[in-house]
Amino acid sequence: MTVLKFNCGCCFDAVEKDGKTSVDFDPVTQDIPLDCQKTWGLISEGNTKGCFQLESRLGRTMSKKLKPENIEQLSALISILRPGCLQAYRDGKSVSNHYIDRKNGFESVDYYHPTLEPSLKTTYGEMIYQEQAMQIAKEVAGFDLQEADNLRKAIGKKKPEEMAKLKKKFIKGAAKLKLVTKEQAEEIFGWIEKSQRYSFNKSHAVSYAMNAYLSAYTKAHFPRVFFASYLRFAKDKIDPKVEIKQLVQNASEMDITVHLPDIRVLNEFFVLHEKKIYFGLTDVKGFGSSMYKKLTKLIADNNIELGELSWYQMVTKVLTNITSTAVKALIQCGALDFYGISRTKMLFEYEIVSDLTAKELEYAIENCLDSGSLIDIINCVIGKPRMSSRRKDKLEAFIQSINNPPYALVDSPEWIADKEEECLGCSITCSKVDMYDVSMTNIVCRDFNNCLRNEIVVAIQIDNVSVIKTKKGKNPGSKMAFLEGSDSSGSIDGIVFFPEQYAAYSSILFENNIIVVQGSKNRDGDSLIVEKAYLPKN
Repeated sequence: MTVLKFNCGCCFDAVEKDGKTSVDFDPVTQDIPLDCQKTWGLISEGNTKGCFQLESRLGRTMSKKLKPENIEQLSALISILRPGCLQAYRDGKSVSNHYIDRKNGFESVDYYHPTLEPSLKTTYGEMIYQEQAMQIAKEVAGFDLQEADNLRKAIGKKKPEEMAKLKKKFIKGAAKLKLVTKEQAEEIFGWIEKSQRYSFNKSHAVSYAMNAYLSAYTKAHFPRVFFASYLRFAKDKIDPKVEIKQLVQNASEMDITVHLPDIRVLNEFFVLHEKKIYFGLTDVKGFGSSMYKKLTKLIADNNIELGELSWYQMVTKVLTNITSTAVKALIQCGALDFYGISRTKMLFEYEIVSDLTAKELEYAIENCLDSGSLIDIINCVIGKPRMSSRRKDKLEAFIQSINNPPYALVDSPEWIADKEEECLGCSITCSKVDMYDVSMTNIVCRDFNNCLRNEIVVAIQIDNVSVIKTKKGKNPGSKMAFLEGSDSSGSIDGIVFFPEQYAAYSSILFENNIIVVQGSKNRDGDSLIVEKAYLPKN
């Protein structure tokens, strides 16, 4: 058993484990087993976004390939993800792939000599850790631990003179123990020397693996706490917008909805409130921490109950007291959707109300807010004593504008998606894909991982395009592309256009474009190999 620690109890008011809410849960410590099949299953599925050391695309792919079953294998996975192992080739294959294939039984395990088996057994004959090299030096050549550590340091520092001395000592020690021949000792020393260019410190790897497991356990059993907490600190990432979008999509794939901001919840940051994850008000672009403090002070000073205000009370008593930039951001991102009014109409009516003078607003709050419509409110204000004819004409012009709006007061899916993307970093309510006829598709993005179809047709919004040049194949140096795409259900981060397809469709492969791709999964099942691509119809 070990201890799982949560460091962000501020993110939730009750914890849900495996679908059940616990009010007794201690957010500081929780005993967990290291043989939890649900946790290992999550890692083996590659669902490791947000899991320590495993959240990159490479980490997710390698987790799915290796399918680790214990901390020993997880620590090895974290080690073979490092550039050294990935770039160290033997027999045409990287050390990383040798380890994966040996663990999964696709390649036989060879220890070269029985003396090496105790040191290499846990890593299927591959020299993954620095400690293994030290142990081999001890077993084969009689090095004590200090001498073995000197060997490790000398190789790492690439000191030829010192290496020559240590090699001589290694061969001499091996000859004295007589467990291997001189030729075998030289071969083994060569492996040690090569391995130190890529091997990792096992003590680090195991501690990293423990943290990776703890974060995966949290994700498997407390997914809402996990996503609320991770989203809370996404702002500290290199690209918060991308981080938030990926986490929201991943949550959706796990049947967890991340809700739009709600001014009634009045949370500053991402929060888990009544089993729902909400964007924080300060997570909205255009609504900063100073505006949040101003809003909360206004509400506290005036004893305002936000959930009890009508739309026109909200506009006159609250929204007109903060900046128009902040108000527009709140409306556009959906923080006032609970009124059941289109966001476009709310913006339109806010602009009219915000044009009222301070005295007119005061008069409206005292005398007019029981009216059923904005026209009734403006007519009520027109009846205010000592109203000048010029001002009356202005107010009557407002009524004409309300009766005949200059534009349609409806929200198109494209407009909603654009505004949410702009304000929140991702679209929650809908996707631009929803604007198009995609009846020809046979899956949505969230179904990709579990799809067993031979031919896949899916519509995506292109989130990222990475173009590279091939090193091998029929025409080395040809361009090909890797795409990341999404719809309102989730995302696919491995969409591959090989050179022939890239040449045919490169003109439509750019960010934010909506395309339909047709193809099949690769052998590992984690990428979509595209055969055809085309633009859908509006």
